Amino acid sequence: MIERTPQQAAANGNYSGLVSARGVDLDQLEPLRTQVQTWTTKAGTGVKFVEARGLPIVDVVLRFKAGTTQDSLQPGLAALTLYMLDEGSRRYTGAQQAERMERLGAIMEKQIRLEHATLSLRSLSTKTILEPALEVFTDLVAQPAFPAPALEKIKRQLVQHNVSRERRPSLRARSEAFRHLFKGHPYDNPLGSTIQGVDAVSREHLRAFHQRAYSASNLEMVLVGDLALSEAQAIAQQISQALPQGWSAVDLPAVPAATPATINVEQPGASSAVLVALPMNVPANDPEFQALVLASEVLGSGLESRLMVELRQRRGLTYGIYSHASPLSSGGLFTIEWEVAPRYVQATQELVTAVLRDFIEHGPTQAELKLARKQLAGQLLRGIAQNNSLAALLTEITRQNQPEDHLNGYIERIERLSPADIRAIMQRRLDLNYKVLVSVGPRVVQQQLPATDQ
Repeated sequence: MIERTPQQAAANGNYSGLVSARGVDLDQLEPLRTQVQTWTTKAGTGVKFVEARGLPIVDVVLRFKAGTTQDSLQPGLAALTLYMLDEGSRRYTGAQQAERMERLGAIMEKQIRLEHATLSLRSLSTKTILEPALEVFTDLVAQPAFPAPALEKIKRQLVQHNVSRERRPSLRARSEAFRHLFKGHPYDNPLGSTIQGVDAVSREHLRAFHQRAYSASNLEMVLVGDLALSEAQAIAQQISQALPQGWSAVDLPAVPAATPATINVEQPGASSAVLVALPMNVPANDPEFQALVLASEVLGSGLESRLMVELRQRRGLTYGIYSHASPLSSGGLFTIEWEVAPRYVQATQELVTAVLRDFIEHGPTQAELKLARKQLAGQLLRGIAQNNSLAALLTEITRQNQPEDHLNGYIERIERLSPADIRAIMQRRLDLNYKVLVSVGPRVVQQQLPATDQ
């Protein structure tokens, strides 16, 4: 249930195969053109498809609005439903599913997040391999049996996984920030489950949740690879027709008004995880969101970022410090995260806050902004260099409700943003009066920062 951060930047173009980022001069980067075909199946599934003939591989990604925020009355139901899908269907046992996938060389992955449950299939495009792989994949998604012995096993594993997550200082810090900022909202349980909720889930609950949340009309699908458009359309129709029909998730409520807080969680360890979080109620498809992504690149991405220079290069306090602009459908967070010796928790919190305040007040320099654009362009090129990463990127763009021209116009849009634009948007969208400071680690006497090396 650990969230992977998808590429937030993307650009589209026309490929017979996908391109490599190696040897590309980012100062001379021309707009990329990938032809993305979009349509909606008869069952109501939205589909995006990119034909990529360079390798005999097909990637299929299914993203259902079936995340943990859909089961707030029974925390654990969404996760258990997803994890039980490959434990057996009405046609195959879990062992048979696994054996068939392995024999075909196909790879299936699944992931649960706050707002979505995602399943992906990667297979060779040869019909004698792709067709049986799709058959097993479709069957396990559409016709799960939810066998009782497997349910008890998955329940134990889920509880153990959550206990393990809470022991990891960085994940605990993020969880505490969510619990405070989103108290009373479906976002306030980032683990997605509770022991009581997991214990209460029955096979009947799983079947009912699956019938709703895994409906074709609650699904966005992405296909990338060695397929003609007609073949992609047939695959999309095959999957969507096999699924339950006629249900779509409702929009989540607005997040509560933010309040500031300082949260210190005592936990043994050699270092402390520290986090600064600011509410950022800016949807990813808002024109101002990209300015906040650029700001995050300048502030805490790479060795030359402001925070890395201050904490690592000048003071040797941490191996890395990173900022993120994380959008959600009902709000979002701007976060800064680092690990530090426990005696420097308070001092580094003060230093990071001071750097952030100065950055919001004055904005980036032109040189910093130029470097940030290069970094985002590099992320883009890496994101489209392989079928599966492009599929993940298109899936994220769909989740964000980005406009049709998002990819093609991406580079041009970030080029238009000036330091003054970014400063104005930060001042409008980021308010330090609502910051939440979280630390997780041992309680020790606090010390002043060490002298800088310059």
